[in-house]
Order: sequence, then structure tokens, then C-alpha cells
Amino acid sequence: MVANLLIHPLHDFRLLSYGNLGWVYKINERIVVKIPRKKGNERFTREIQAFDIFEQHPPCPNIAQSFLRIPQGIFLPCFKGGTLEQRLRASQTRDKENCGNRVIGIAKKEPIALVERWIMELSNAAAWLESLGYVHGDMAPQNLVLDEFEHLKLIDFESLAEIGTDSEGSHPPWARLQGPEAGEEEGTFGPYGPRTEQFAIGSILYLMTRGFEPYEDDDFGPEHGPIVVDRLRQMEFPELSEGHLDHIIRNCWTGEFRLLQDLARETQLLDGAQQLPQAMPFGPEYCIACRKECQAIVHERRKMILLHLYMPGQKEKGPQDSDANAFSLSAN
Repeated sequence: MVANLLIHPLHDFRLLSYGNLGWVYKINERIVVKIPRKKGNERFTREIQAFDIFEQHPPCPNIAQSFLRIPQGIFLPCFKGGTLEQRLRASQTRDKENCGNRVIGIAKKEPIALVERWIMELSNAAAWLESLGYVHGDMAPQNLVLDEFEHLKLIDFESLAEIGTDSEGSHPPWARLQGPEAGEEEGTFGPYGPRTEQFAIGSILYLMTRGFEPYEDDDFGPEHGPIVVDRLRQMEFPELSEGHLDHIIRNCWTGEFRLLQDLARETQLLDGAQQLPQAMPFGPEYCIACRKECQAIVHERRKMILLHLYMPGQKEKGPQDSDANAFSLSAN
């Protein structure tokens, strides 16, 4: 029988990140736990369901694996390289007079071979989801992480959606409002599918090769955001070269790949994708060991909250928000 447990506050674990959806706490060097800000969060539940779907298939080495899931917590690997956004932003110099919105310099660009492997890993992740009938729905540098060996992994699946359903869209340049070419669908993001995902991948590859997002080195004044949205809608993209990576960017932006599998096959031929070491998913033994470790944490928290119940008046510590300090778990 499944019992609902209230886990003791997580103030003794390090808070790694927080956002509108929830918090990520570091359990140890191998494991983190992601908890929602509020109980019953539909998007958090959607991410749990996504990992349930993933576990029905052989794992993809380019997608984060979950060790344990419970109604108010997702236990995941600890990725020591941080997000792609953090990695690339660290090399940027921004215009302080422009509220830091414009990039005016890049201290160091990533090695081309590494970029080639990254884009292969991202494309493989997208193609794997496509083979299951899904899209990620929110491809962006903050949803890409690097492990200790600099392999790129796709994370955050609260926007996972079936191919063919209406796109919820995203911020530019990761999503594009359709232009005149879409006919009656002009001005919408259209349905999820290869077109929406490869557009995001093209913009991410542009970021990887330049160190900044499309149009992030420009200043269009107070209307910068709307101007960028309109330029993308009209397919007025930043200038590209004739190099092989820019060729992929161009094809992604214009939707030339019929399937994400086609994009993945092309990126697999890149020198860096072939010459650098390939990522491997965690083996069953490692996942089982980590799962047992997560379950032990759940049961230990159960003991702590039972003790807490016999000590009324104790003030809980942690981020100030409803349900931020505790999360309901289900355990056998």
C-alpha cells in the first residue's frame, strides 16, 4: 500500500537552483532532488510522467535519467558542469549601460570539436524523443547541462508534448512565430514537431558557435524584443557563413530537416562527434544503487518528520514560500 509521507525540511541540503516551478537541492556528489514550489503542480506532474515514459524504453545517453520519482520529488544525477547557459555566459562581456542585455565581447569560444559533439548529443536527444512520439517543448540553454566529462544532457521535461499538438511557444530565439509561409497559421507557433524543435536547435548551435544568442550582440532600443520576434517571424536571420555548422543552423531555421532523425544523422558525421568520446547511459546496477540511496533518504526523512510531530512549536527553515520546505512523498 502506498503511504503519503511529509518529508522534513531540506535545509540541511545545499540549494543549487530555484525558479518558478521549484527548487533543486544537492543530496551528495551523485544525486540531486527537484521539488515543486506548490503541491499538485500540473507541470511537475507532467515531468514525472515523462520519466515514467522514458523508463519503458532503453535509455538515451543524451537525456538525464531519473533514479526515483515521488509525487513531490524527482531524484536526478548531479551534473557538475552546470548548465550550458552558465557555461557560455561566463565568457561574455555585457554592455552595462544597456542593462546588461547586449553582449559586447566574448573572452573565450568553445572548441569547434566540442561544439560538434554537443550538437550531435542534442540532436540525438531530440530524435530519441521523436521516436517515442514526443518533443521536449522547451529547448533552451538553461535546459541543457554538462556532466563531468563535458557531455551534454537534455533536462527539464515539464513541457514534454506529443508531436502534432499545439505548441505553447517559448521566448525568442528558441521559438518562432510563424510568418506568411504558414497561411492561416501565421502568427501562431503552430503544432509541435520537427519544425519547432529544429528551430530551437539551430538557435542553440548559433549560441554555441558565437558565444551569444541571435541578435544578442545588437541593440534595437526599447523595442528590441518585439523587433527580434518580428525579424524571426519574417525569417530575417543573423548573417551566416558557408561553413558546415552554419549550414546546419540555416537548415534548422528554415525547417529543412523532415525529421529530427535526419538532423541527428547529419550531426553524427561531424568530426567532433566521431572523434571525441561518446556518452553512455548509466548502467542498471548503478541506477539500482542510486535508487536505493534515494529510498533510504525518503525513509530517513520520514523518521525525522515523525520526531518533528512530537516536538510541536519547532520553526521550519528554508525558502519562504508555501510548501517550499517540505514535500509529500509516496513510498512502498
